[in-house]
This record gives sequence, structure tokens and C-alpha cells, in this order.
Amino acid sequence: MIDLHSHTHFSDGDLSPSRLLSRAHERGLEYLAITDHDSVTAFHTLRAERHAHASKDTNPDDSSTTSNASGTILRLPQLSGGLISGVEVSCQWEGLEIHVLGLFVDVDNVALTTMLQQQQQRRRERAAAIDLKLQRNGMTGLGAYLDTLPCDAISRSHVADFLVNQGHSKNKQHAFNKLIGRKGKAYVAAGWCEFADAIATIHEAGGIASLAHPDRYPLSRPRFRRMVEDYCEAGGDAIEVSYSNLNPGSLGHLAELCEKHELWATAGSDFHSPDHHWMDLGKIRMMPAACRHSAIWHHPAWQQHIGKLPAIVSAGGSEGSAISDA
Repeated sequence: MIDLHSHTHFSDGDLSPSRLLSRAHERGLEYLAITDHDSVTAFHTLRAERHAHASKDTNPDDSSTTSNASGTILRLPQLSGGLISGVEVSCQWEGLEIHVLGLFVDVDNVALTTMLQQQQQRRRERAAAIDLKLQRNGMTGLGAYLDTLPCDAISRSHVADFLVNQGHSKNKQHAFNKLIGRKGKAYVAAGWCEFADAIATIHEAGGIASLAHPDRYPLSRPRFRRMVEDYCEAGGDAIEVSYSNLNPGSLGHLAELCEKHELWATAGSDFHSPDHHWMDLGKIRMMPAACRHSAIWHHPAWQQHIGKLPAIVSAGGSEGSAISDA
């Protein structure tokens, strides 16, 4: 199986990169992409750990202990295929937050590094502004709490955790509804980069841009169509067709969009935590037949960096079986 959308504790996931890999191994994944929000630190961390291990290996040229030079693939013992570099970039479109995945990005690319540093700085500034509003309402300690976290992409999810832990909110949804959501007392708008800037930077880093979980945005049908059209006009390459908690009707609609706009099809669980069993690694609906010929493993970049199809496809299995039938 493959899963091209997952998160670690460097953004809003629960697991460290190494623990995420262990879970991927337990789930039988062949290829995994870590796509933290506005961060590629997980890939850097795993690459450094792997290089340190390889330097002690008696056979350092073994492909199982090395990564490729471009910083896009890591061959690791936990995955029968490999770890694909990735990122999930927060963008703004008509005042709405939209996420774009970057797959096969060169994590050492200067333009990508610069953009992610800017995004992380925006996140820190937003968190500081939220902290000030919370303090005015008698809720202190957010800054100190955030300093204890390993993440470099601070989000409102972390703020919500703080509010629940301190007893200011009964759960995370309550924290958003009453305090940090659009109608909340401590709401602060984000200042994300534009669609076109994110896609251009992903391309400059040699990556594939894929529109993440398209049916989760609060858009009317006309605005949704316009958003997809603007995404394509900005140079978007792919659309996430299959992901966790997606109903069959939406799956078919996304497959049709993929065909209509001649986009590549990607699939990923959007894994964050083992506690969210409905979004576990590899728990993705089978790729619809209508778009299997445009599945990401047929993209030239897949052939360039990996050089072969997922095992189940190359063995003559169903194209859709490279992902699970959750």
C-alpha cells in the first residue's frame, strides 16, 4: 500500500518521525510521504539518523541504508519501498485556507526552505497574537506551553490542546467555537501565501503539487468549481482523490474532476494520531477505475525517483489496490 499524506509532531501530528515509520511498518505500507504542515523537518531528521547509521554500516553502498542525492527519497528498513519527501502548504484563496501538498520536493531547495521559514514565522506571529487576546481574557501560559512542543509549525490545534489541558475548554471543538475560531474571542486571521506562490515554489523544488482533501472546504458548488479552476490555472498538477473518511459519492466526483481537468490522482490518509482510527495510515478507499490511469505512480516523477510501480500493481494486481479499500 501507499499513503502520501501523513503528519508528525513537527506539525500537528502526535508521533515522532521514527514512531510514524514504525506504525507504517505495522500497517504494511510500501511507500509513505510525510507531509507536515509548512515543514520538512521530519525528512531532514530521518535522513540525518539514516546517514549516521549508514556511516557505521559495513556496507554503506547498500541501497537500503542510503538516500538519493536530491533529498526526495529515503530507503528505510521500515518501508519495503521508501519514504517520499513531502509537505502540506497552507494557502489562502478568497479569504479561505486551502492546503496544497508538495510531493517529491527537494527538501534542500532554497526557495522551498525560504517559503517554509516565512510560513513558520507567520504561524509564530499568529500564536503570539492569540496569546495576547487570551491573556486579556484571563487565560495565561500559552507561550510557555508552545515552547515545550517539538513542532516548528505551530497551529491553532496546539492552542486548542492548551485550552483543554488548562480547563478553559471542555474539548478542542469547544475551544474553536468559543475562543479561537472565526467567531471566537481570541480569533486571529492567518496570513498564508497565495495559491500560485505555493505551487510555483513546489515546482521550483522539483515537486508535484496536489490539492489536499478537496471536499473538506466550506464551499458552495459554484465556489468549489471556481477554486479548482483557479488551482489548475495556477499550475496545480494533481488532486487528492482518495483519503480517509471520504464518502463514495465524493470519491466519484473527485475522480471526475481529475479526468475533466487532466490532473494526476493522489491518495493519502491525512494521518495525525493513532487515536484517530478512522484516519489510520493506509486507511484509504480504493482508487476509482475512472482515474487509475492517472494515478500518481504513473507520473514521470515517480518513475524518475522510484523507477518502479508499487509492488501490487507491478505484480498484476488491481491499480486501485495500491491503496486499501477502507
